[in-house]
Amino acid sequence: MITSQYLIHLAIIHHGQYHKIKKALEEPPMQPPYLTQKAITILDDCYPTRLKHLTQPPFVLFYEGNLDWLLYPSISIVGSRHPSDYAIQILKEGFHYLNPKLAIVSGGAQGIDGLAHECALSHQMKTIWVCGHGLGRIYPKIHQRLYDTLKQDHLVISEYPFETQAFPQHFIHRNRIVVALSDTCLVMSGLLQSGTMHSVKFALELNKNIVSIPHPINDVQGEICNHLIENGSGLLTNVIEFAKL
Repeated sequence: MITSQYLIHLAIIHHGQYHKIKKALEEPPMQPPYLTQKAITILDDCYPTRLKHLTQPPFVLFYEGNLDWLLYPSISIVGSRHPSDYAIQILKEGFHYLNPKLAIVSGGAQGIDGLAHECALSHQMKTIWVCGHGLGRIYPKIHQRLYDTLKQDHLVISEYPFETQAFPQHFIHRNRIVVALSDTCLVMSGLLQSGTMHSVKFALELNKNIVSIPHPINDVQGEICNHLIENGSGLLTNVIEFAKL
């Protein structure tokens, strides 16, 4: 019989890699060792239903903080690691109009992700950081203070076991969780060939509401937003419309 403890054990020894865990589940289960990392599994009642809509839902979510944050209505905020001053200004101003009952989900990266978490804290909103690495390994290092705050008072989650190194493909896998946990995906900036575009593709696959902000045509970091608007995404024409999210 497959148990939650066994799933956590497999996630640890296979470093959270979906296909290796799936293959191991085809073998007879063994007795797992005693586990100390906090985690929930796809077998648990508290596992987010939203994640089960993914083609490859994470078998295990390791966490620090308050799992109740997963129960709240939420939006994901995604964008460039190097956003323009325009995108930064719009996001900061828009937070004044966001529904304070929303949980803000993002990936903790430098740029828009980190700013979304920081703005949520400034406005006493709930926020969830989905990591592309194991808990306890801070990336980027400049977000050490942010990580420490969120793991105490909010929620940090990862499908990768404690201290697992960050690899490029992990951030793509992380993006699917960020989007799946949200009701709406707010795209603030990014290039067409970027991690943000992976988030958009996941949002389309999951039939999520996608909303963008228009950018000046000479702002290269806004090309993904203008592209989405041209192709029918939701559009915010002023910061007051953040209240609609």
